[in-house]
Amino acid sequence: MGESVDTFCARAILLIFLVILAWGPMAFGAKYPAAFLVIQALTVAALALWVVRFWVQRPFRLLWPPICWAVLAFVLYAVARCQWVDVEYAGRQQLVRVLVYGALFFLALNNLNRKRSATLVSLMLVAVGFGLALLAVFQFALHPTPIWGVPLKEQYLGRGSGTFMNPNHLACLLGMTVPLALAFTVMGRVSATTRVLLAYGAVVMLAGIAVSISRGGIMTAIITMVVFCGVLLTQRDFWRPALALLCVLTALGVGAASQFDSIQKRFQTMIVRDNITDYRPYYWAGACQLFRRAPAWGIGPGHFDVEFPSVRPMKVQDRPTYVHNDYLNTLCDWGVVGLGLIAAACGLLCWSLWQVWQSLRKPSHELGSKFSDRSAFVVGAAIGVLAVMLHCIVEFNMQIPALAVTAVTLMALLAGQTRFATERYWINPGRLGKILLTAVAAALLGYLSAQGLRKGAETCWLARANAGNIMDTASGFVDPMLTSWLDLIHPQHNTPESVITLLTKAHEAEPMNWETDYLLGEYIWQFGLLEGSDSLDRARQALDWYARVIPLNRFDACAPIGCGMCLDRLGRVAEATPYFRTALRNDPHNGFVALEVARHCIELGELAAAKKWLEQGALRYSATDVAVAETQNLEQLMADPLYVAAAGLLRTNQGRHWEGAADDPLLEGPK
Repeated sequence: MGESVDTFCARAILLIFLVILAWGPMAFGAKYPAAFLVIQALTVAALALWVVRFWVQRPFRLLWPPICWAVLAFVLYAVARCQWVDVEYAGRQQLVRVLVYGALFFLALNNLNRKRSATLVSLMLVAVGFGLALLAVFQFALHPTPIWGVPLKEQYLGRGSGTFMNPNHLACLLGMTVPLALAFTVMGRVSATTRVLLAYGAVVMLAGIAVSISRGGIMTAIITMVVFCGVLLTQRDFWRPALALLCVLTALGVGAASQFDSIQKRFQTMIVRDNITDYRPYYWAGACQLFRRAPAWGIGPGHFDVEFPSVRPMKVQDRPTYVHNDYLNTLCDWGVVGLGLIAAACGLLCWSLWQVWQSLRKPSHELGSKFSDRSAFVVGAAIGVLAVMLHCIVEFNMQIPALAVTAVTLMALLAGQTRFATERYWINPGRLGKILLTAVAAALLGYLSAQGLRKGAETCWLARANAGNIMDTASGFVDPMLTSWLDLIHPQHNTPESVITLLTKAHEAEPMNWETDYLLGEYIWQFGLLEGSDSLDRARQALDWYARVIPLNRFDACAPIGCGMCLDRLGRVAEATPYFRTALRNDPHNGFVALEVARHCIELGELAAAKKWLEQGALRYSATDVAVAETQNLEQLMADPLYVAAAGLLRTNQGRHWEGAADDPLLEGPK
């Protein structure tokens, strides 16, 4: 009975992994909350099944290669580090991801160790990569814009992205799967038909990387293919196929370079600096500045996004979210300690791979079949992990859950191959150890389940509020995937009052998410503007929600601006001034902040300062139509002597209520 239950649990865990590896890439890389919640729920289910295996497996043994110590150390460090962060919500969301990835690592290491588990995982990844590559080629040829009903960003149109929102992330996934397909084609013990299909899939995936027009993805693919052929050339059984493969890949590369002019033009823009629109160097410079604030421990998990405005260069007006370099992102958020633990894990994995490779190499005098699924997996997965590590230099791949889960699974399966090289990494924890493992797993199950329910409720309320696309302001905060699906299944047209009610329920589900509070304040403020100049009650409601953001995220600049706008509208101009100063301190080079500061200066009667903020700030940082119109209106008003006199009188009256000085940032203008 116990053996049959153990077999069922092992197969169920394998099935869960296959579902996760297929679901993540097809659901926009699981970058949106709803898709990641599915992965989180499946991880909880797999953990519960593993707990059952603790007590029914005879004998129960734990596989614990050296890399496990580094992974466990990073998880414990993450638990400790996330307890003392400035923005609790950002740190907690990062902790949930770390716990999910850590759980999946240990689950894969100790449960996907049956004879064909690694082969099945590899074939699933190849199948998913092949399908997404075909879709990418189709997108590149016909330029369809929506993915599952969600439109692509304008800068990604004309590039193949599969079901990822960013084509660079598709290139990363394909970079991990192409070596697996080629390794099983050349080295695997598979049928002739399967070998042909794998070779065809590899060619299609290489085409998918090409049509993604990802510079990093293409360069990574070239490097990993050279490494792959180099490894095979050193093997006496595979040097001929490797030589043939190298010739074929070279021919394909030359042909692709001559056919895809868009790829050539994209590379040429890197040479002509005047045409560069890539903001990565600015993100990297900002991350380095933030890292210097806390080199040892980092500024906090997930805090690059919230603290970047304080070091924003004036050329970058968008929200980068991530550094676009996973190593710098880790160094900035987690510090030298965090990056050191990850580097230790990678180093221990390399040591384990060296042991495995020594056990797999066949002596020159040994006879028998030269084909081996184990060898194919080790070579393909190792080079796939190398591909993602190289691509992480110019991209934020590990911030995309589908890519992170794939890389973690491959690393765990590679580390698990040490069981064939030596028996010393098997541990029998005994009854006391099983009790301790059960307690840890139960705590993890409870925490992930509670956080999942909390996040799920918030995500659902936000998506329902945005159904019918009534909230233009929600694009940065609401899950577009869930919103699109809800609107497709049950179309509805919310009224403004119902939207406010739904957003309030989202706040009640997750009161620490400052973005929901800001969204409520912004929506109420915009709704009040539509109602007319007498809607002071709306301004008071918006002020309340804007004010709630400030203690949750002291780095935010938009909420203080919102408070200042509401106070200006309520006639409390002097009270609004400190909020505008806070916004300038938090985000000194933001075009939106400069525009609103200029409006506030007009309310204060400081027309000269307002003109500085419009011309040297708003127009310089971001020359929007609103900034241009405001500048023109102010110039017309300043040409009117009566208006200038009235502004002087207003400045005199306001001077009794607010402390203005010569060095006041509101009067100095942008720097």
